[in-house]
Amino acid sequence: MGSPTTYDALADVYDLMYPPASPDIADAVGFLAELAPEGGRVLELGVGNGRIAIPLAERGLTVHGIDGSEQMLEKLAARDPHGRVTATAADFTTGGTGEQFDLVFIALNTFFAPTSAEAQLQCMQRMREQLAPGGRVVIEAFEPRAFHQQEGEKTSTRYLSPTSVMIDSTHVMRDRQLILVIHTVVDGGVPRPTQEVIRYAWPTEIDLMARIAGLRLVERRGGWRGEAFDANSHRHVSVYEAIEDPK
Repeated sequence: MGSPTTYDALADVYDLMYPPASPDIADAVGFLAELAPEGGRVLELGVGNGRIAIPLAERGLTVHGIDGSEQMLEKLAARDPHGRVTATAADFTTGGTGEQFDLVFIALNTFFAPTSAEAQLQCMQRMREQLAPGGRVVIEAFEPRAFHQQEGEKTSTRYLSPTSVMIDSTHVMRDRQLILVIHTVVDGGVPRPTQEVIRYAWPTEIDLMARIAGLRLVERRGGWRGEAFDANSHRHVSVYEAIEDPK
């Protein structure tokens, strides 16, 4: 249920699910790099195979990443043989680096991987603890309206390669804000199902967690290109800053 084992099982197809050369990745790297000072320090929670972290390091930033999946971190190491990204194997809701960063971010709905409000709040608190003075926290997540309205199970198919597809079956438990997803890779061999459970949160709910953790919203966009966030947005990119203690 949102555990590292889920992402261990998906590590070999993750680049097919989310191609690292996609325009969205380039937009994300550009957006994030603008928020960090030149040569600044960046921390990604849920760094995975480094699809965002490595391009940020290539821009001259000092990049650290935390992830609970050993398989994903092995993919990162293979992609980053010079060790430009410093990676730590840990649960990012409870563990940290003991350091501070100019930019702390969590992308691609990874904030929803912890499957309780308490764990998501812990994640927010870890981000605040590792944020340097004047720094920014960034969260990218989907807007959950469509899932919250879903009735029954829905199935969709995504292209992976000329010889493989992934069948995604989703079931929503609205009372707990949980989505159960069964990802099944079909590639000519024995179908490989992997279970994933995520807990979605509304943007205003995330803002409240941020306030409790000592952060406040600076801006919210509808995507990495800086689109306006409105009633038609399917996701949001939210930027937070620290609430300074009164002197």
